[in-house]
Amino acid sequence: MKNFLRLDGRSILSVPYMYIDHKDYLADSLLTQNHVSVRFGSEFSRDNSSYRIIICKVRKKDTAEFEKSMELLCNKMLLFGHNDYMEFCNNIMETLGQNRGAA
Repeated sequence: MKNFLRLDGRSILSVPYMYIDHKDYLADSLLTQNHVSVRFGSEFSRDNSSYRIIICKVRKKDTAEFEKSMELLCNKMLLFGHNDYMEFCNNIMETLGQNRGAA
């Protein structure tokens, strides 16, 4: 199950990512714990959803740790009782896959 996407970017120092987090920002502590340097950008959510789509930039040297943190985020969501997180991520990724290149 994937809860993040590596986006296309032109920077030689950083890599843009999109990931899905809870409104309580559970990923932040994992990123800090793994010493991942992140610059946060836009954030998207629906009024009735407890999940957020977050755009960020990660230093190229930190990309492996970022992706490891995103894997750990799935487990953390389950520990915090967010059992619908994986289904939400699958739905978002499926929608993005269907609409890729449609613009």
